[in-house]
Amino acid sequence: MSIKVAKFGGTSLASAGQFRKVQEIVTTDAERRYVVNSAPGKRYSDDQKITDLLYLCHDRVRQGKPFDDIFTIITNRYLEIIHELGLSLDLRERLAGIKEKIAAGATADYAASRGEFLGGLILAELLGYDFVDAAEIIFFNANGIYDPVRTGKAVS
Repeated sequence: MSIKVAKFGGTSLASAGQFRKVQEIVTTDAERRYVVNSAPGKRYSDDQKITDLLYLCHDRVRQGKPFDDIFTIITNRYLEIIHELGLSLDLRERLAGIKEKIAAGATADYAASRGEFLGGLILAELLGYDFVDAAEIIFFNANGIYDPVRTGKAVS
């Protein structure tokens, strides 16, 4: 049996209904054992991508402006997806921690990456898969260059 890695973009994970479609795609092929996700994208043309909202939170902090209103939109979107999927997953503590880190001046990369992180937690729960945070297994050197040796050790 071969192993397949499936990658789903933001539009594919924009809503609970889209998560269900991904679930069906993944579970109908036993070879699809690894899933990589993007953050939830637009549900409709005037909607906002989660990644864009997270970047906006980061920008507001840099400008010394509050971002509670934007982070509430992000929080509500994830909680809505979880509720509509009927999952018992509770991300409120993780969301609060992410908000604190962004408020404390976390990098734009950190802020943006939390969209995939949170979506990955939901998708793993939905699929019954183990969640693996890419930040724990993919490494870069001090110059930002991919470190295949360290990554290889972490993955194996």
